[in-house]
Amino acid sequence: MIFLLLSILFNSYLGVIFAYFNRYKIDSFQAIVFNYWACVITGTIILGHFPINIESIQYPWFKWSILMGFLFITVFNLISISSVKVGITITQTSNKLSLVIPVLFSFLVYQEHISWLKFIGIVVALIAVVLTSKNNNTIETSKKISWQYMLPIILFISSGIIDTLTKYVERTYLITNDISNAYLISGFFIAAILGSIVLSYQYITSKRVFNIKNLLAGIVLGVPNYFSIYYLIKALQSNSLSSSATIPINNIGVLFVVSMFGIFIFKEKLNKANYIGLLFTLLAILLIFFGDKF
Repeated sequence: MIFLLLSILFNSYLGVIFAYFNRYKIDSFQAIVFNYWACVITGTIILGHFPINIESIQYPWFKWSILMGFLFITVFNLISISSVKVGITITQTSNKLSLVIPVLFSFLVYQEHISWLKFIGIVVALIAVVLTSKNNNTIETSKKISWQYMLPIILFISSGIIDTLTKYVERTYLITNDISNAYLISGFFIAAILGSIVLSYQYITSKRVFNIKNLLAGIVLGVPNYFSIYYLIKALQSNSLSSSATIPINNIGVLFVVSMFGIFIFKEKLNKANYIGLLFTLLAILLIFFGDKF
């Protein structure tokens, strides 16, 4: 359970840090690219060596790290774009609702047992996400409506694929801690390379200008980012809970912690539906936890 708790805390940090990026006018794309280099360095320090070489490319998990790296940088930037285009509320709702995809995968592929109590907990979790994210703002322009329907749907699917892929690779290939670290470092390295190619082109064409604060923001983002996924994999490997419980609890737990941070630090005003949603998040965690145990 300690690994799951750490994953929730580090993922919550990631959910909060983007609010500060906006406040300090950080270029999110530059910070995201530098963040992945920070992830690579962090993982290399933990593992004790850089794991990517000719031999590692032949390992069966490496092709999945390439896909994961592509998804890493794509989804991270998608979250940033969606937050601007349709708002943080709709973006976070789509991101957290994606918990349905890995749960269905675990049920259909691995035949994980989903008790009625756990099933009710997952339904309550989905309701909690919607209620917690509900606000009184309406979308007025037709352009914004089109973004509302496209970006969140893409984010929903891609976020679900990341969680599902994490579970599949963990169960199939990541049999040791060293392999887990090597896989993560490789995924982050691919994301860093892809991002750096785009960023270098933008520097050359003067579409972006390097600023040291973006590099520092990337470091502040990158170190916790590495551990957010590292501890999620450790939680899945611990077998204290099934994956159909671990991933929903992780997602809904992050939503609760980020909401608490918004209330007490950013002094956000919540409506009645939001408070009911927060209560539902706690109820969902309890139902899923005990539904997985009994």
